[in-house]
Amino acid sequence: KIRRRKTASWLRERILQLGPLYIKLGQLSSTRSDLFPKEFVEELAKLQDRVPALSPKKAKGLIEQEIGAPVDMIFREFEDRPIAAASLGQVHRAVLQNGEQVAVKVQRPGLKRLFDIDFANLKSIAEFFQNSEALGGSTMRDWVGVYEECRTILYQEINYIKEGRNADRFRRDFRNVKWVRIPEIYWDYTSEKLLTLEYVPGIKINNVDILDAGNYDRSLIARRSIESYLLQILKTGFFHADPHPGNLAIDVDGSLIYYDFGMMGEIKSFTKDRLLQMFYAVYEKDAKK
Repeated sequence: KIRRRKTASWLRERILQLGPLYIKLGQLSSTRSDLFPKEFVEELAKLQDRVPALSPKKAKGLIEQEIGAPVDMIFREFEDRPIAAASLGQVHRAVLQNGEQVAVKVQRPGLKRLFDIDFANLKSIAEFFQNSEALGGSTMRDWVGVYEECRTILYQEINYIKEGRNADRFRRDFRNVKWVRIPEIYWDYTSEKLLTLEYVPGIKINNVDILDAGNYDRSLIARRSIESYLLQILKTGFFHADPHPGNLAIDVDGSLIYYDFGMMGEIKSFTKDRLLQMFYAVYEKDAKK
């Protein structure tokens, strides 16, 4: 176990050195305890909120480049230290001139160019896996298909205008569900590489000690989390595809807060109907259905 822990720590450090794309893939892997040993899952989970941040000067420069105006002209207050630093960008708390509190998400520079290079390398790896008999070849898994899906999703994730539209659609889907909260988007201060949204702080959904100290009902949180996903999959067909603990939080009133709408999925009506039939069959214990 000690050796495995050291190997997992080494892997996390190497991923950080490789850059944004590999950090993102590491984050996704950290949610797959069904595929990877516990030590690796725990180490890779640190990539969710322990990614090195850009300097305040660099972050402000990128914001000004996107908005076309000085930071202090747009914001009454702007916190230099980010409240979150992720693989593709980081988030700063700020206050608009009208007093509204916002979260400003700024994208790391040069991501598209890095993606172009990294995905070219990953394609070669996927093709090698696909043709390798030792790894099961195409009979075990469609490695090239996995690569193509990851490529499509991650290129979409670096377009913050698309993310803002996803958030608006997701909010409309839950407009009648009072216990789900999705931050509002400030479109006047949003571009392809900059996203300004309502500041909605919360307790991370896996921060059990703080939830227990605040007397939050964990059973209720679990039921609401499951119900919210059933609504996404069986009713709206538009679902959050990156639900790691960094993207889910609990509001002071117990509401479920969703963050980060760059990676979303859509289920076609036919598939949605078949899934609904399957759930009914399981509920009714009807094997014939």
